[in-house]
Amino acid sequence: MKIPEKDILEGNILRVIFALGWPVMVTSLLEIGYNMADTFWLGRWGGGANATNAVAAMEIAWPIIFVMISISLGFGVAGISLVSQYTGAGRVDKAAESAGQLVSLGILMSIILSIAGILIAPYFLKIMNVDPAVERYAYQYMVIIFLGIPFMFITAIFVSALRSYGDPITPMLVDSLGVGANIILDPIFINGFFGFPELGVVGAALATVITRSISSAIALYLLFHGISGLKIKLKHLRLKWNFAKKVFQIGLPASAGQFSSAFGFFILAWIIASLPNSTVALAAYGVGDRIINITFIVVDGIGMGMATMIGHALGAEKYERARDAFKTSLRITFLILAIGTALIMIFRHQMVAFFIPQSPNVIEEGAKFLIIFGIGIPFFGIIATVEGLYRGAGYTVPLMIIDIVRLWVFRIAFSYLLGIFFALGSTGVWIGMAISNIASAILAIGFYLSGSWKRRVIE
Repeated sequence: MKIPEKDILEGNILRVIFALGWPVMVTSLLEIGYNMADTFWLGRWGGGANATNAVAAMEIAWPIIFVMISISLGFGVAGISLVSQYTGAGRVDKAAESAGQLVSLGILMSIILSIAGILIAPYFLKIMNVDPAVERYAYQYMVIIFLGIPFMFITAIFVSALRSYGDPITPMLVDSLGVGANIILDPIFINGFFGFPELGVVGAALATVITRSISSAIALYLLFHGISGLKIKLKHLRLKWNFAKKVFQIGLPASAGQFSSAFGFFILAWIIASLPNSTVALAAYGVGDRIINITFIVVDGIGMGMATMIGHALGAEKYERARDAFKTSLRITFLILAIGTALIMIFRHQMVAFFIPQSPNVIEEGAKFLIIFGIGIPFFGIIATVEGLYRGAGYTVPLMIIDIVRLWVFRIAFSYLLGIFFALGSTGVWIGMAISNIASAILAIGFYLSGSWKRRVIE
């Protein structure tokens, strides 16, 4: 169901942001459900050591997976700006054509990256130098996930197009079906319930790929049959140079920033894997990161609602409307993250123990991670809000710069210096991560004040 265009361009900003954003919050919660279901069941699979190895393997695998798929994530950013701005300008035909071009480009790139990921995975894992059991589980998980990347891309493009058009509810319903199926399949495949073989890490990956394939099939059906007024036709899939050029102009800097961030998280995982207590630290980081992601549910919703408003407002050349939407989002995001972080710090031990109850060392390390890194969480809200502004505007060079500087100039450097060079261990790494968010928030505000977002990218 599409939010009326008049409301997006003229209605109460806070009400419109939440109307566009609450389905995104639900969707983000569901996406976390994917990860939490895997972590919850693997954290109870086969006893303490086996569970720790399985959770650590997933934490090693995802940075490597994200390195590969990040190259094409810029297509999603291009979708946000093109679809939203064409819709704001009253050109729904061009919005549908943009979505069709994104589907074709996304499928092509995802197949290439799927093959490349499977071939490169063993070399990435050798670099990590983790325990053999962790390496074995991580490779099994990665191969299956890489096979399912095309399904992930189709769903991601569908979600981006519909949200940008002004219909966040349909993507929420599609994701709800997928996550519900994943939550059901996870314990069956991991533990071997109802006569199925006990597959452990392989089972977690299979559950994810199967449910993603279901979601992508539904997404394609809805796009081609029309939903909320946005309908892709077969002719829209035929790649056109002018659209492809525009997509790459917008998407390549965003992809470069995402690739840099993804590779930075890979290096961060390598730093953690180089610590004396690497397996415990990796498992603690994996659990703690998923707990922190709960606080980003509201950030994702507000950010997407704001980015959609920004795109529609710039498409209609209502620049003051875009600025007011940004300021409202910034205040709300920082306040909500501050409150959420305080609650996490208070209940940190209980939250970590919920996921991996049989590993006391991981519980202590995870609690330490949450209280140290938690200091920087509200500042991530500033970063996310500024990046949402530029996604809606379609100017992605600032996104690239912020992502590169946050991970490489700040996070990697401080984490390595404090954790490895000055031998503070995991405590030094967690401090370095907190510093990176605070410093990057200052950089992000500088980009907003420059006013470089006050242009639209459509002709």
